[in-house]
Formats: sequence, C-alpha cells, structure tokens
Amino acid sequence: MAAAGAGAAAEIEVVMASIVRACLAVSIFTLLSVTTSADQAPQLSKVMRTKLARSQAILGAVVTSDWQALDRESRALAGVVRDPAWTMALTEPEYLRQSDAFSRALQDLIEASSRRDLEAAANAQVMLTTSCVRCHLHVTRSRVAR
Repeated sequence: MAAAGAGAAAEIEVVMASIVRACLAVSIFTLLSVTTSADQAPQLSKVMRTKLARSQAILGAVVTSDWQALDRESRALAGVVRDPAWTMALTEPEYLRQSDAFSRALQDLIEASSRRDLEAAANAQVMLTTSCVRCHLHVTRSRVAR
C-alpha cells in the first residue's frame, strides 16, 4: 500500500515539475510582453506586473500545497483585475473572452483552494496561465498585423 502511495506522490511530483517549467516559461514570455510594449499605458503595465507577481505566488502555493497562501493570493489576484486600468483595456470582444476565461479559472482556483483539492487547484492554475498566454498571443498577433 505504501508503494502505491509513493507512486502516486511521484506522479504528482512529475506533473507539478512540468507545470512549474511551463509556468516559468509563460512568466518570462509575459514579462517580456509587458516590458516591450511601448504603446501600453503605465497603469496597465503596473496591473500586468502585479498580475504576474500574484500568479507566480499562486504557482508556488499550488506546488507546495500552501492553502492559506493560495487563498490569499487568488483573492488578491481577483482584486487586481477589478482595477480600472485593467477594465479600461478590455474594449474588444477577444479581450473580453480572454478576461472571462481568466476569471472563470480564477474562480475555480479559489473554490479548489477552499476544498483543499490539489488536483483541481493545479488544473485551475494551468487554465489561469493558459488564459494569460492566449491573451498575450492575441495582443502580439494584433500588433504584428498593424
């Protein structure tokens, strides 16, 4: 029985390591997108940097099963996206769709945290990150098209 538990723990560790690598890559991509955007308003840039910092803290909390930090950081991130600089940037339909996906993933993360469900928290964190990447890809493609 102990061997089965060790196997499951090893499998979770492999999955978490993959998530960490993917999220670090996304974080670097996001940071580069934020810092290289000359036409981005300073207030929106500040919001994006805060989102990135909160998202990184969320990843750390998921990987370490730190439920208090996960709850605190997830709720703090929810507050960040209520910033007027964030809502003012969401004017086109694709941004609104991406923001909705982000908000759904964030709500799933908060709910998983309250249940202390590591698998659901990890899945929600991946969806949260994916929503950021998709939005940043859209922004990048939009700029290239101009």
